[in-house]
Amino acid sequence: MKRLFYIAILITAVMASCSKDKAEIYGKAIAVSGSDTVAMEGITVKLYSENAELLKTTTTYSEGDFVLQDLTSGNYFIGATISFGTDSVYDTGNQPQLVYVSDEISKKVSLTLTKKN
Repeated sequence: MKRLFYIAILITAVMASCSKDKAEIYGKAIAVSGSDTVAMEGITVKLYSENAELLKTTTTYSEGDFVLQDLTSGNYFIGATISFGTDSVYDTGNQPQLVYVSDEISKKVSLTLTKKN
């Protein structure tokens, strides 16, 4: 009986080590005005499906770093925005970046936000 128990544990461990990890998108986002950096922390990064469905959001850390984890294989659009009151909005524009990820692949992305007119 003990032998059967140890075999079951071994099979479970082997299967767990063979399972595929989910992909992730990580990177840095900054808001700029001319040559000045306006913001790095607090930028909202948005992840969309190919059909423009909002899937996930995250907020950048103090240095502008962000991570979107547990993604399945596929194409995603990524964009970002930050607002300072009602008159000052910075974003990545009307053309979010297209990013492809697959199992166990981490994709690095850089996002630059400019002031909307």
